[in-house]
Amino acid sequence: MTQTNWTAKVVLVHAGLTSLIAHIRVGRMQVALEAKSTVQPAVADCGECPMTPTTKLAIGLPLSLLCLCVTLTAVWLRYQKQKLFWDESWIIDFDKIKQDHEARMTMGSIISAHVGNSNSNTSCVTALSCYMAQPGSRKTPFTFTGLYDGRTVAIKRIQSKTFSLSKTIRQEVKQVRELDHPNLCKFIGGCVEVPNVAIVTEYCPKGSLNDVLLNEEIPLNWGFRFSFATDIARGISYLHQHKICHGRLKSLNCVLDDRWVCKITDYGLRTYRRDEGAEPLSTYQQRLLEVYMPPEFQNSNMEPTLAGDVFSYSIILLEIATRSDPVPAEESNVDSAWCRPLPELISSKADNTCPCPAEYVELIRRCRSHNPAHRPTFEQIRKFVHRINPIKVSPVDMMMNLMEKYSKHLEVLVAERTQDLMHEKQKTDRLLYSMLPRQVADDLRQGKPMQAQSYVSATVFFSDIVGFTQLSSSSTPYQVVDFLNKLYTTFDDIIDNYDVYKVETIGDAYMVVSGVPLENGILHAAEIASMALDLVGVCRTFRIPHKPNTQLQIRAGIHSGPVVAGVVGTKMPRYCLFGDTVNTASRMESTSLALKIQSSCSTFYLLEEIGGYELQCRGTMQVKGKGDMVTYWLEGKKTSLVSKEADATATKHIPTETETETETETELYSSVPGFLSGGPD
Repeated sequence: MTQTNWTAKVVLVHAGLTSLIAHIRVGRMQVALEAKSTVQPAVADCGECPMTPTTKLAIGLPLSLLCLCVTLTAVWLRYQKQKLFWDESWIIDFDKIKQDHEARMTMGSIISAHVGNSNSNTSCVTALSCYMAQPGSRKTPFTFTGLYDGRTVAIKRIQSKTFSLSKTIRQEVKQVRELDHPNLCKFIGGCVEVPNVAIVTEYCPKGSLNDVLLNEEIPLNWGFRFSFATDIARGISYLHQHKICHGRLKSLNCVLDDRWVCKITDYGLRTYRRDEGAEPLSTYQQRLLEVYMPPEFQNSNMEPTLAGDVFSYSIILLEIATRSDPVPAEESNVDSAWCRPLPELISSKADNTCPCPAEYVELIRRCRSHNPAHRPTFEQIRKFVHRINPIKVSPVDMMMNLMEKYSKHLEVLVAERTQDLMHEKQKTDRLLYSMLPRQVADDLRQGKPMQAQSYVSATVFFSDIVGFTQLSSSSTPYQVVDFLNKLYTTFDDIIDNYDVYKVETIGDAYMVVSGVPLENGILHAAEIASMALDLVGVCRTFRIPHKPNTQLQIRAGIHSGPVVAGVVGTKMPRYCLFGDTVNTASRMESTSLALKIQSSCSTFYLLEEIGGYELQCRGTMQVKGKGDMVTYWLEGKKTSLVSKEADATATKHIPTETETETETETELYSSVPGFLSGGPD
């Protein structure tokens, strides 16, 4: 080997954990050298970077800006959290909560309850109850309400002697202020000044779920009930997702807004409410607390758990199914209050059958399992209730469907009531037209002023009972009333056949007129004459009820002349006749004889002009206030006239609708004691 062949070349360098090994070729020989010291591996030199400074700036600047934005966002979020933590805008001055006058007017059971100092009406809030809970009472106090910032709010009073705004309370307030869910009552603010410490939340006007379920006047189908159960499950599931346990879940803490959406209230703020239970509870409230308390809880001071809310939810499901109070009325142990036979309980008081009773009962059993680990979560409950609910419709849609059905039913009901009203109106009209002439009654009903009207010629009839004073003295008042009622009812049936109007009856006097209020020329004399003959004729066969062997005798008088007619009085108005003709007709009756009809000269001349009547001259009579008067006896009708009337009766026509109505009216009111049917319209 010569030196010319002595060449050395590094072939391979291997970096180990504790040494560096180099493979060197020397001529035709290969040598491995090991260095015992740790040597950093050599970095390959890539040479100069090919990117220009502009490209480096274009890449580096956005990356730097992105990092800066992320950093600033994290700082801003932290600042906002700290700001919300120390923010005190939720604190409400209690004096700014005003009395809710509108709620008092619209709610019948609302009373005003003075809270705190009573030097101004701003310290007055309204309570949705007519009384507060007393020891032993089954009622619980309702939520106070007031007006704040232009809206009605619910006020939860906390009887606390001392109150300090600690960091724990600030953290709780910050936590509930961040909550926003349609099934949670929104936290509005709170009052922190003793003695007016209170929590102000959203107000739901429909009241608590317990109130609605116990109100049997509110129809609730299973669509509404499943909606309530679903709303509660959604609200509590949202709370559990934010690591908040309710701890006081019950039907009284589930309220309904004006759209029948169930919302959860009294959640969170555990430290804020630490003095809420300082006041002694009534017996009912204590038993209610025991009913909702999970079996694993030994006392009410234990921290609430998620599983405890699930157990309380099972009691609400029982209330929804049975619509009954969870606390039994009779004194019993706590176990019987929440451990009843489910199928019997559900079917005992329900308005309709549950569409899925087996699944519903299974859900209740799982929720109130004695082992908390076996109870489902509220997310599982929400999905389960949604699956078994066959009516997946919102409460508003269900309400609209009910309103549509109700409107259709109401239309039928209104039609029936309208028909009944028309029948009653017809009865009222018949009664009114029997007391006053139709035209006069219509004018009075329309409020028109009634003016007296004069008539040129009319015929007035008077009659009374001979010996009525002696008959009355030997009879009881009831017998006299019964006798007169039967007699004048018979008279009323007769005068319906003539164009006459019955003016009045005073005692035993009976007064009728023709030609008033409807004028009929000179035929009024013939109408009265024919009527008078029929009345006297019926008296010959009429028997007094309590004295059947005594012959009834009346005397009658008729006179024709001008009269004035009008309505007298506003209470119990009467259609009266005025004028000398009335006095003269009364004198014709008083000077007449038993079973006789005395007529004046004026009536005699009219009857002679009409013809068909037999009249006999009585002669000259001394009439009080009139002097000497020539009068006539109306004996009857002439034979030719009687035969014509008989022929007309033989060829009797078919009754018209008006006549049929008159007959029906007579039959309808003839059975009414003391009622006297009226004449034709």
